[in-house]
Amino acid sequence: MFKLKSKLKEDLTAGISLTDHGIALAIVNHKSAKPILQYAQFHKCDPIERSEQLGQLVTQYDLNNIACNLVLCPADYQLLYVDTPDVPQQELSAALRWQIKDSIDFHIDDAVIEHIALSNQNTLMNESQLVVASRESLIKSYVHLLASVNCNLTSIDIAALATRNIISQTPLADLDTSIAVLNLWNETAKISVLLKNEVYLERASNLTLESVVDAIDDNSNSNARLSLDSLALELQRTFDYYESHSRQPSISHLCIMTNGANIFGLNELIQQRLGLDCLLINMTDVISANKETLASVTNNCIMAIGGALRTER
Repeated sequence: MFKLKSKLKEDLTAGISLTDHGIALAIVNHKSAKPILQYAQFHKCDPIERSEQLGQLVTQYDLNNIACNLVLCPADYQLLYVDTPDVPQQELSAALRWQIKDSIDFHIDDAVIEHIALSNQNTLMNESQLVVASRESLIKSYVHLLASVNCNLTSIDIAALATRNIISQTPLADLDTSIAVLNLWNETAKISVLLKNEVYLERASNLTLESVVDAIDDNSNSNARLSLDSLALELQRTFDYYESHSRQPSISHLCIMTNGANIFGLNELIQQRLGLDCLLINMTDVISANKETLASVTNNCIMAIGGALRTER
């Protein structure tokens, strides 16, 4: 008599990322010990076509019955490293809002924030927090968009956490050490430090994927070598900052990821300059999938895959 919503497919999780150029969707099956990628593809569309394209994906892949995790792109949020205010727990959120109001590039009245207490830490500074700040108007627009097509949105993550989820599938996740990540997009780059599979630090870079690709393609050119040297210096400064503000293990590994063009050889060039073990992340080495699924995976699917690897509900 009454139409009831079917039971959620508990073994499946979907990750979605939205850009001005299209929608990336990934679906992961968590039934076995090692997650299996069932689907991953980037669907080109303009922002004005998002609703129609999302509606088709919801119908085709039953996204109203799968826990869906939206991954915010770097331009959609800011991640700030701040000292924890000395206030009662119930006043922490308000104090953090006041503390970051001059550090974000939009008005605090339009800000929605979440804070992540840094675990596994023994810092030289006071106890610290990572504060995620995003425009409330933007978050509401995404929630409305997904709700309008009946997508079962259960969580919203940031790219840093999606990246963490991917690194957790590599052998490095089992090491009791600090791991650095260089994550490249067409317009920006993020340098992160993970400690025991948790995001400890993230810094933005003015570096672009295009500049890195150009430098690799013409490494004999003095300007290209200067670009690579500048990148290495920026990485080293981040590592020095991290190590000077913590009593954690020194960084011994650097993972490199790209969300656009391939960057073969960058790991070797950075390893020569910094003396670190550098690993270029290849999704085919990170997650299991059949050949047909892997054939559709492109670099602009990576954040969606990281979102689909989320295990918390």
